[in-house]
Order: sequence, then structure tokens, then C-alpha cells
Amino acid sequence: MTVPFDQALPAADRYHLVVKFSPGPGGPAVEGTWTSGATALRKFTSWVGSHGSERGVRIVLQAETGGVRTTVRQWPTDTQH
Repeated sequence: MTVPFDQALPAADRYHLVVKFSPGPGGPAVEGTWTSGATALRKFTSWVGSHGSERGVRIVLQAETGGVRTTVRQWPTDTQH
């Protein structure tokens, strides 16, 4: 379950951000990993602003703790995965 946009990110070991430019496996994507939640959230917001209106784009921010990833933000917000 994602964290509402008005709530802070949970504490985590690292944060992973993925922008997929087409649906399905094997399509073009950009990925980044940060230890700072603030940096990851800034990047998420920036990528939503620069790519969020493009057709088929999905942007997912995950928090990782103990090797387990949890989705904490996604765009568009109604995307289920």
C-alpha cells in the first residue's frame, strides 16, 4: 500500500525510484537508488513533473529495509502492480 502524498516517507535503508516509459517488461526505464528519503522524494516529484504526463509512463518509489521493498509512492496514483 502506498503512503499518501501528504505523509512523510517511512525510514528505510535505501530508496529505489524507477521510471518505466512503456508498459510491460523490457521497455525503456531509468532507475536510481538513494539512502536519503528526502533526495528520493525530490527526484520522484521532479520525475513526475518532467515525465508524468507522457502516455504509458509509470513512476514508482520504493523503500527498502532488510532487503524487502515496499512501494511508498507511484504515479499515476491509480496504478496497481
